[in-house]
Amino acid sequence: MKPYRLRALLGRSLPLMLLLLAALLRFYRLDAQSLWNDEGNSARIAERPLGLILEAAAGDIHPPGYYIMLHGWRALAGHSEFALRFPSALAGVALVALTLRLGRRSFGRDVGLAAGWLAALSPFAIYYSQEARMYALLGALGAASTLVMGLLLRVGGDSMAAGRGSLPAPRTGWLVAYVLLGTAGLYTQYVFPFILAVHNVVFGVAWWVLLRRTPVRWRWLLAWAGAQAAMALLYLPWLPIALGGVTGWSAAGRSHPLAAALLDVLRVLSLGLTWPLERAAVGMVCFGLLFALGLLPARDGWGERLGVLTFALYALGPIGLVVAFDLYKPAWLKFLLIVLPAWHVLVARGIVRLAGWARHRARSLSRIVAIAGCLALAALSAPSLGNLYFNPAYARDDYRGIAAHLAASAPPDACVVLDAPNQWEVFTYYYPDRNVYPAPYRPTPAEARQFLERVLERCERLYVLYWGQAESDPQALIETALAERAYPADARWYGNVRLTLYGVGATPAAPQRPSGADFGASIRLHGVAVEEALARGGILPVTLFWQALAPIGERYKVTV
Repeated sequence: MKPYRLRALLGRSLPLMLLLLAALLRFYRLDAQSLWNDEGNSARIAERPLGLILEAAAGDIHPPGYYIMLHGWRALAGHSEFALRFPSALAGVALVALTLRLGRRSFGRDVGLAAGWLAALSPFAIYYSQEARMYALLGALGAASTLVMGLLLRVGGDSMAAGRGSLPAPRTGWLVAYVLLGTAGLYTQYVFPFILAVHNVVFGVAWWVLLRRTPVRWRWLLAWAGAQAAMALLYLPWLPIALGGVTGWSAAGRSHPLAAALLDVLRVLSLGLTWPLERAAVGMVCFGLLFALGLLPARDGWGERLGVLTFALYALGPIGLVVAFDLYKPAWLKFLLIVLPAWHVLVARGIVRLAGWARHRARSLSRIVAIAGCLALAALSAPSLGNLYFNPAYARDDYRGIAAHLAASAPPDACVVLDAPNQWEVFTYYYPDRNVYPAPYRPTPAEARQFLERVLERCERLYVLYWGQAESDPQALIETALAERAYPADARWYGNVRLTLYGVGATPAAPQRPSGADFGASIRLHGVAVEEALARGGILPVTLFWQALAPIGERYKVTV
């Protein structure tokens, strides 16, 4: 085969190879980990009729679009973990394809391939492509709407090479596609308006710079305004609910310094969620420098200049809005998946520009620099991918493991208390709703006691799932009340969930066996009470009666 034919064949097959790599990394071990709380919400909301899905979304902090899509998919594919996560993995592959297309159309073939390579290997993108939530779909819709906007406005080095005033009349087909994609994004996540804000700024610049002296200038303005109005009209039925949901978001309270927040954003975009900041310095510097290099404007050509502006706003605009509205929290970094395509395109442009400087010395050196840059960034991402797939420290909370343990060891009449009530959806996905009691959210002392009295009347053995206590029970009233009425016998951690086994029984009023043993000058063990009769497999209640002889300035832990 002649060399030029081989190069042409490779040029056509490389995008397909990148998409196959992206699919492999996103579908690999897709159901290896348990669903966690938010995924449990997706699973249980999607199983409801459409009317109840809308009702649930109205009380949630997410619009109903993703849940309706998952409802339809679930009817076809079932509700296994693999099936529920499949749409996210597919959206993740689509995000890679869109990133490749965005880079190629705006800055050329080499930038497109490098951007596709970075997107395929992105630990941040892969993490949310393996989660039954709407974030991978959010990223894909943001990229797709930006691509259509570019096709509509002809943003890109090739399509606008003629310079100013090269825009013809707006095309109805692209306008309709843009409206549909934008509306789908609005119904998918409440941060999607950040993308629309970027689009409107880009249109304003294009309209002012490229259409100042053209006869179609006002037609473009009317067409664009009509597209925005159409999206608003299609979203109008949900708009009052959306405003209530968004205004209900709590600000972060500036709990993180700006510099620390921006470093964390750089870490996540570069190396993902599973690589600690203290070990990410080299990778962050490499990605950051290449991103800055990709931001450098072109010397000529309005198409490429507008492309750089588009991707700069696309990458930095949502981050700036998150900071401006005090919405930065580590748990909300997932919203920044919408900026990932622009991030990868600009990093890829930085690689290609660096390779272009090497071309002045030798053409072969240019290729070596580009390939070496892509491989180096892949090597920096590899440890984060290893953590994502294999490191238990970064695994999702293991409700599947909890359910398996209870099925193997809990008696049929055992009761399960969920200290955080929003565990119910994911826990009952694995453990059918029998003797499962969600505790009241942020209970008062009286509510905690009344709740436990009702539960303990029916149970002789009790399991409690503690998760998110700082939010759901900040005073630990459920655990404190249980300490007065039950005997903790075992505790195990499943990710961030603590499963504690209690034996149920009344606390004796006085010790059966006096002790009088003193521990230093401040503590006395007054006596002990031990249950005499014990059935096989039962829990032995042991009660220690302590007396403080003087104020105690230290904390002590007692083990038996």
